[in-house]
Amino acid sequence: MEKKPHKLIQSYLQEGYFISTVYLQSSAPINTPSWYYETIVWEWDKDTRERGKIIEMEDSTSYPDTALKSHFNIAQKLLKETP
Repeated sequence: MEKKPHKLIQSYLQEGYFISTVYLQSSAPINTPSWYYETIVWEWDKDTRERGKIIEMEDSTSYPDTALKSHFNIAQKLLKETP
């Protein structure tokens, strides 16, 4: 089966954050595993529907269940921090 980059999940949280978890290939030739999940959190402007600066980045393993847990853990952390 050929591996291809793809979006696993994306979330809009508290109208102020955009969270995206994607499956992609590492740009570093010596990284193991070469395919992995990455979760990125941006500021999100609901009016302009544009992303702002990156708030957080996290690399997960190459397993989708672990990547989903990471995505939801970040969302829960942001909810606790948001007044």
